[in-house]
Amino acid sequence: MLLHLFYDIIMIRKICFICCAACSFLLQAQQLDTVRSFEYVQRDSVLSLDVYNASQPNGYTVMHIYGGGFVNGSRLTKWDVDYCKQLVACGYNVVAIDYRLGLKNVKYGKLETLENAFYMAAEDCSAAVAYIVKHAQELNIDPAKIILEGSSAGAITALMTDYGRCNDLPFTRDLPKDWKPVGIVAYSGAIYSENGLVKWKNDSPAPTLMFHGTVDGIVAYNQIKIFNKGMFGAKALVKRFEKFNYPYAVYRYTDLGHEVSIGGPMTIDEFNFFVDQYITEGKKLHQDITIRNDAYRPSKVSKMKLSDFNKVQSSDDL
Repeated sequence: MLLHLFYDIIMIRKICFICCAACSFLLQAQQLDTVRSFEYVQRDSVLSLDVYNASQPNGYTVMHIYGGGFVNGSRLTKWDVDYCKQLVACGYNVVAIDYRLGLKNVKYGKLETLENAFYMAAEDCSAAVAYIVKHAQELNIDPAKIILEGSSAGAITALMTDYGRCNDLPFTRDLPKDWKPVGIVAYSGAIYSENGLVKWKNDSPAPTLMFHGTVDGIVAYNQIKIFNKGMFGAKALVKRFEKFNYPYAVYRYTDLGHEVSIGGPMTIDEFNFFVDQYITEGKKLHQDITIRNDAYRPSKVSKMKLSDFNKVQSSDDL
């Protein structure tokens, strides 16, 4: 069913990664100048963001968008905070944002409910970008060098924000005129389209880095369509990037599921290579790598379907 491939309720704190020695050294050696919190928009509640400024900035800012199935999660979870600090240790300024959870405390049996969750999150991401651009000097951020990065629901949000920008869709109306991210990094993400195959009509997408497990049963690795509506994951998106000759990099993890969504701490080298080659150097590369990374530890949630989540009573069951 379509819903089986949309839903994501993974509890990221249940899986631990051992980070590479080099990044561990950096984390110990480099300290944050400041971590500041700001309220960036008023919706049904106030949404906030945290700004992490690097001591030795490389000029780029990563907007980190947490995962949680549009049901749960927070920019303040230990995993997300630790990952933000890891990126800062590598020289990136980081902005971690709140967004509305469109599936929290609602029945998700209707497609319209899912659509609304996607659009709400992208709308909030757009408002966060607008806030950063307006207050760039105060935040010590270059608004022309922002990378949108997210995990699972956050990856969908990052991809959808750029997709909406390229198609002038209503949920990105808050984006500043002529603003464009310099890159997108998506861990187990996808794009939802109401109009058939994904197309970028008014502008080309930003260079995009994707990580996806080939047996992900939560966010579609390939695609699932009902008439003109559908969800398009890494496999399907690569075909579209190839067709239109847009720059991309994809890492396909064979026999792995949704645990790839929290692979950020293990893929810093790939992240840095993408920034260096695709963004700084401006190379229009097509990089397609299929790997098996035994450092990932498959969990119960990796191959779960939506129906299985009905049995989950607490995070301890995952």
